[in-house]
Amino acid sequence: MKKLCRTALVFTVAAISAVLSGFGCSATENVAYSTYSYNYDGEAIESPHAYVPDGVYSTADFGIGNLSSPSDLCTDSEGNVYIADTANARVVIINSDFSGAAVIGSSFEYNGETHTFSEPSGVFATDDGTLYVADSKTLNIYIFSRERECVNIITPPTSSLLPSDFSYIPSKLAVDSAGRIFIISSGNTYGVVALDSEGEYSSFIGAQRTTLSLWEKIWRRFMTEEQKKRTVNNVPTNYNNIAIDEKGFLYVTATYSNTTAVVNAIMTRSTDNTHAMIKKLNSAGEDVLVRNGFFPPSGDVDITMSTEGNASDADIGYGPSSITDVAVGRNGVYSLMDSKRGKIFTYNSNGDLLYAFGNTGYQDGLFRQLVSIDYGADDSIIALDGTGNTVTVFRTTDYGKLIAESIELSADRKYDESVEVYEQILLQNSNYDLANTGIGTAMVRNGDYEQAMHYFKLANDVENYSEAYSNYRREIMGNYILLVPVVVVVLCVLVALFLKKVKAYNLSVAQGYSETRSFKEEFLYVFYVIFHPFDGFWELKRSRRGSVRAATFILALTVLAILVRMLGTGYICTGETTNDTNIFLSIAVVLAVVLVWCISNRCLTSLMYGEGSFKDIYVASCYALMPLPVFMIPATIISNFVTQEEVMFVTFINAIGFLWVALLLFVAVLSTHGYQLGSNVITVILTLVGMIVIVFLMLLFVNLIGQMWSMIKNIYNEIVFRL
Repeated sequence: MKKLCRTALVFTVAAISAVLSGFGCSATENVAYSTYSYNYDGEAIESPHAYVPDGVYSTADFGIGNLSSPSDLCTDSEGNVYIADTANARVVIINSDFSGAAVIGSSFEYNGETHTFSEPSGVFATDDGTLYVADSKTLNIYIFSRERECVNIITPPTSSLLPSDFSYIPSKLAVDSAGRIFIISSGNTYGVVALDSEGEYSSFIGAQRTTLSLWEKIWRRFMTEEQKKRTVNNVPTNYNNIAIDEKGFLYVTATYSNTTAVVNAIMTRSTDNTHAMIKKLNSAGEDVLVRNGFFPPSGDVDITMSTEGNASDADIGYGPSSITDVAVGRNGVYSLMDSKRGKIFTYNSNGDLLYAFGNTGYQDGLFRQLVSIDYGADDSIIALDGTGNTVTVFRTTDYGKLIAESIELSADRKYDESVEVYEQILLQNSNYDLANTGIGTAMVRNGDYEQAMHYFKLANDVENYSEAYSNYRREIMGNYILLVPVVVVVLCVLVALFLKKVKAYNLSVAQGYSETRSFKEEFLYVFYVIFHPFDGFWELKRSRRGSVRAATFILALTVLAILVRMLGTGYICTGETTNDTNIFLSIAVVLAVVLVWCISNRCLTSLMYGEGSFKDIYVASCYALMPLPVFMIPATIISNFVTQEEVMFVTFINAIGFLWVALLLFVAVLSTHGYQLGSNVITVILTLVGMIVIVFLMLLFVNLIGQMWSMIKNIYNEIVFRL
């Protein structure tokens, strides 16, 4: 028995170790947070840990007292860490190996005079060890040499080119290789303040645009000057932090009070920068950040809005992320800091989310208030907790190193070498879409387009899938280049012959007289109706050329065409690898729309002296639906053979079908009820309004029934409980 228990224990421990190692950490590492990324559908998918906490440090451990309300952190090329210890009015410098620390105190000498920090809020260290400190109270920029001696003090700019309402409160800063200083000034809506190497004002960079809705623009045209003054000014959003890469591109972050607009930009996968939380500015101030990921770089995607709508609740679980810092790594990789939830989101240069980790809490790796992040010299991430007054060092795991290696190999265009790395990543995380994209890219370069399509589809990478498919199709079509035009010509001839034969058949039926019609005669008459709607709908009712059974058959064809479109549209057109369509629900919706249209039209026309009965309306409406299956089914077939650039043709074919149906329905109402053109327009509009009213009443009725059932159930449970 003891032996059996021991064996079971060994297997249990081994299983736990295997699971933990599969997530990028050893069994001895107790990581308090989960690491995840988002798939195409916006679902958080847990992944192995890319970073794990390697140490949590307090400056008191180095004998220099605790931090107090620190506000910024940076590192230099050697890995030394600089902290703006705001409330203590000092700058703390921690050695790269975290073995000791030094302090630039609240007072220091410059040109024989004593100067003091007041509220140092931003720090930046250059590669040569020069330290820049922004003080948001004295409004000065202090520059220190590698030996920590003050070598210059840059006072607030006084250029005549500055706007009269310009407010200068330096809070964060970055410096390029030429010594130009870029400053985030609190309260400034003109963009990043650029100073030259001498500290003189140069320009504003990347001013935020104001955003007015269409309704606001129209409404303001009718406002008086007094009303405009009383309205809330729609001013540009101010940037809150800044970083710079080795090429001189500025990364700036911003938060927006209009959280609804931010969430809408995320959910619609917007590549526009109107409500972008991160921008990459070139020297001209243009945003050149690439946003080609599943969602724009903005932190969390699975967002719950508060009941207040536009404003988020105090609970950190509500509303979008609050991006208040950015750290720039190697090969275009950058990390965004969510100060609301204490998380770090890392993206590649394409805008793909690589991984997200962190949270709020008191354990190692969690934060009470995350205020700043930066990359260390060894690709570690250094994070500053402004409430806990601690610095956490996150080291890269083997999984994280594989991701970094794959990005570097791709940047160096060593695609074949990257395949092996991507395969190792997939062994640890089969949901890592970028690995599938990387393998697919390598296969495209090797000419294996069919296999590349497989990997691109696994990654939901429609753009690259389309490119691979285009090459694959070119290879296949090369063998059948002469067959394609022959097939097209044959199909066109067959369609022309069919229509010609149907036309002759309908003509012969019209010339003859019969009190009864066969189903064939009733159904084929629809091809006369769709090409000659005025005469067709007139005879459909007066000469009884149609029937309920033929109309129902056409409705069934329409339902079938819609289902074929839902289930059979090509991947490039839908961008979805799986189809979760509920067939029965789809059928019910189509039938409900037709039924509600007929009911609404009958209820309305009975009050407007319409001549058609409910049967007439149903038959005419169903006959008017015939262009949908005629156009939709071929369009669906074609959708499986087009590239991304050719999707417009599929959309155009479907649009023709819907527009044709709309025209036929309009003529059907006109002919069925004997209306004039003006009366018919009003009838159609009111019919659509009536449909909305009917649906609303149906939903209200269902809701009332549900509430009544819930009340009866509660009463029954109460009686049973008391008995």
